[in-house]
Amino acid sequence: MRHVRILLVRLLVADLIATLAFFGLTRLVDQTGQITHGAGVVFYSGSAREADARIDKGIALLEAGKVDRLVMVGGHRPQEGIVGSQDMALVAIRRSGYGGRISADVSSRDTISGLQTLAGQPGLAGAEQLVFVSNCMHLLRAKSIYQTVSKGGPRARSACAKASLNPVDIWKRAHYEAAAWVFYILPEGWRDNIIDRLRGDDSQN
Repeated sequence: MRHVRILLVRLLVADLIATLAFFGLTRLVDQTGQITHGAGVVFYSGSAREADARIDKGIALLEAGKVDRLVMVGGHRPQEGIVGSQDMALVAIRRSGYGGRISADVSSRDTISGLQTLAGQPGLAGAEQLVFVSNCMHLLRAKSIYQTVSKGGPRARSACAKASLNPVDIWKRAHYEAAAWVFYILPEGWRDNIIDRLRGDDSQN
């Protein structure tokens, strides 16, 4: 039993070190200071606090002239009857007054489908550069996926929204991202079935 306890403690310590290292390294993906122009892509979050942070970051980029428009993506939940990206767009419009420069993709349910539909978004037509707005940990995954689905589309930059520094929140986000990476490498058919179960199937509506 003593050996089991020692093993568990070592695993816990290793997990915490890996989480902190991952959190620290992902701070490096923030390119806000290097962005001079582009179209902003703001990813949906089911957390009201995270959604607010991403909206505020997108608005700040607009006001600074670093992007000329924003497109909200993700959050389509057929089984719940909500379209998260649209809700975020409405909040951003009310908060900023930039009604003509903010739109939403109402079809994407997750990061992968949101990235796959970017090329067809009218709000992104002619963009030379895309600026992804989310938390840093998510942006590392989003940019990696974009490289595989963009098929020669605009270059992507990343702008990190303000993140919680609560250790519990960091631990949860790091492990969520770890699970999301595992999910991404699954066969596409498996991924679709899981998403249908978790977030609803449009074909049933």
